[in-house]
Amino acid sequence: MRDLILGAGYIGAALADRALAEGHAVLLADNWYATEREQLRVLEERGARVETADVRDSDRIGALLEERYDRVYLLAAQASRPLSESDPRYTEETNLVGPRIVAESVAEHGAPPLVYGSSLHVYGPAPAGQVGADSPYGRQGDLAHLSKVYAELCLELYARRHGFDLALLRLGIVYGHGPVEHPRPESLTVVDKFRRLAATGEKLAVDDGGRATIGVVHLDDVVRILLESPRESGVSRANVAAETVTVADVARMACGQPASDGAGWTVASPFEYRHGLRDYLETP
Repeated sequence: MRDLILGAGYIGAALADRALAEGHAVLLADNWYATEREQLRVLEERGARVETADVRDSDRIGALLEERYDRVYLLAAQASRPLSESDPRYTEETNLVGPRIVAESVAEHGAPPLVYGSSLHVYGPAPAGQVGADSPYGRQGDLAHLSKVYAELCLELYARRHGFDLALLRLGIVYGHGPVEHPRPESLTVVDKFRRLAATGEKLAVDDGGRATIGVVHLDDVVRILLESPRESGVSRANVAAETVTVADVARMACGQPASDGAGWTVASPFEYRHGLRDYLETP
């Protein structure tokens, strides 16, 4: 199995790590905007090929795809809300133009299956009831998450037009240790941020009383599900979240206290999950 992973950050590097362990040939490509190439050295030593490429560069992406792959993973994105506000142009070019270029290149080079790392944020900030893959898109509050809606629709357009398989995986907030971790505060998700702060005895501040509900999933579960995708032909959509909790309850569990809130909504997901949030937060 030959895998092309576009985006060698937190999830992409962990995906490569597992793919190598399963005997796959792996090419990791990144533009090094958020990740430093040196962080991939251990994966290179284990056999991964690492290249410099930007999803905004059609010639470069096309050149990579000329080598033919069994699956292509599109994980390259500018995912930070604060960074989308401070650098909207880069966010738009990477998250809007990038997916179109990748879809065009996939179509032109043998149409291998494409797996896209989307987000539960496509449903908006406060969905209701049980949220399934057929739930409608919701209101968006920043460019980073708004772009996920466009990217999904753009990729689906090209997949249907050119006949390649496409898995749209809507990821919850991912937590856990991986080969590449970003120390910048704006790059940490709330789960790992609270875990680190609690370990040092610092006070955990929550916005709006922490009433917001979030879907969460462990990194190990994410990469396992990614490697098993797509599970069906054509265009498929699925949520990737093991559980839903309020932000306040994440803070409570990080401090060793019992959860006391009820989640405002739940996620319907077809996958098996092997990791739980409480166990992770309570492990030193």
